[in-house]
Amino acid sequence: MAHFTRRTLRGQPQRTKIVCTLGPASCTPEVVGAMIDAGMSVARLNFSHGSFETQRASFELVRRIAAEKKRSIAVMADLSGPKIRCRDIEGGQMVLGAGERIEIARGEHAGSRRELTTTYDRLVDDVEVGDPIYLDDGSIRLLVIEKHKDRLAARVEVGGLLKSRKGINLPGSRVSAPSLTEKDAIDLEFAAALGVDFFALSFVRSAADIQDLKQRLAGLSCPARVIAKIEKPAALDELEAIIEAADGVMVARGDLGIELPVEKVPLIQKRIIRAARHALKPVIVATQMLESMIEHPTPTRAEVSDIANAIEDGGDAVMLSAETASGKYPVQAVKTMASVARDVETEYAEKVLASGFIEETLGDPLRKAMVMGAAMIAEALKAKFIVVRSESGETARYLSKIRGRCPIIAVHPDDAVLRRHALFWGVLAVQTDASGSVQFGADAELKYLAGAILEQGLVLPQDAVIVVSRYPWGEQQPPNSIRAIVVGEAAGLQG
Repeated sequence: MAHFTRRTLRGQPQRTKIVCTLGPASCTPEVVGAMIDAGMSVARLNFSHGSFETQRASFELVRRIAAEKKRSIAVMADLSGPKIRCRDIEGGQMVLGAGERIEIARGEHAGSRRELTTTYDRLVDDVEVGDPIYLDDGSIRLLVIEKHKDRLAARVEVGGLLKSRKGINLPGSRVSAPSLTEKDAIDLEFAAALGVDFFALSFVRSAADIQDLKQRLAGLSCPARVIAKIEKPAALDELEAIIEAADGVMVARGDLGIELPVEKVPLIQKRIIRAARHALKPVIVATQMLESMIEHPTPTRAEVSDIANAIEDGGDAVMLSAETASGKYPVQAVKTMASVARDVETEYAEKVLASGFIEETLGDPLRKAMVMGAAMIAEALKAKFIVVRSESGETARYLSKIRGRCPIIAVHPDDAVLRRHALFWGVLAVQTDASGSVQFGADAELKYLAGAILEQGLVLPQDAVIVVSRYPWGEQQPPNSIRAIVVGEAAGLQG
């Protein structure tokens, strides 16, 4: 019971979800366990780095520690996508000076002082004279001045030190490479066999990219959800269709800030979050949220404000990358993010109650009406929780987007079902005893639910909760029942 009491801070669970990237800094049971305790909801496996052996070890570690702690922690496989990189450079690095000429050639040979080669063979075809080329996350900028059959010539506009295997961005070009590469297809099969809960698809440009991935997952009998990473200008032109096709989106600000003028990124972030809320889909805000904590134990004031703004804008989850994968303070970074989130979401939930929710969002009208009614009843009764007996996760997803004052509990005996809720703001996933999953009659079901959350220390007997359900339970259809109960009475406690 003490474990759950700590987890909910006397009835106020962590509402904003935290995605943490695993890596060398977070590959031990002690660190993973501490990150879960600090607030990690989703563990991210970045398939741009590491071997299958290390990815499998990370996956199994998360599953083992989460089971020991009786927590539903999801695992996300982040596919690399068509990330273009320089090939190796002779000597490992080179200095490019402003005004110098450098050529970019087809081929798999190492680059030299006069010539670079890349991992993308069609770069020469896709880039035109006058297009910019950014190297190493935009720190070096080239301008294409000549184009030939098998090579480009470029002038260095902004110079710097370039090391082997650094990334290349082509913000002015229409890259013809598919979002799902041959490497991704291999990684996909491996991660699906592991049993990951989410796939993040990089460099999405259209809804067709998402549909292709979902068809592949169906062919593998994999029930994982798909998150579309928005990091290309082309994706913004197709944003609504992409969100409709995906199960959630990620605002990947790193590449967005290179592909577009950096000053446009904050407003684009707000636009993506608004569109996701309209579609009732979860949205993750990612990249450089606590960048300074890679090297330092405390964040900057600007980083704290950035997290707060992302949550207040309506972000469901915030993500840590190098901070937890390779930084010096992975656990402290999670604690910091959770602490900032708690302060912001408490104030946010106090002043927001579903303004325009029914009129301004998509989705099933009956389900929207039922969850809105539950939120209003919970507000009037000052209920401790809204409880959902979850199957598909749809009702919990709708409730999450209301952003009401009352937190939500999603219960189910199968942890695989509960992990689908890992990106839903304000939803606490609670695993219940499978032996009580089938009952006869609504009153018996309410007794079972009340007993389950009481036993786990989430509520007191005198607490009121709102139960949103479909009767008979187990049908993946909109709820048809809202019940207000006192926990002890429903559980059959005497006195």
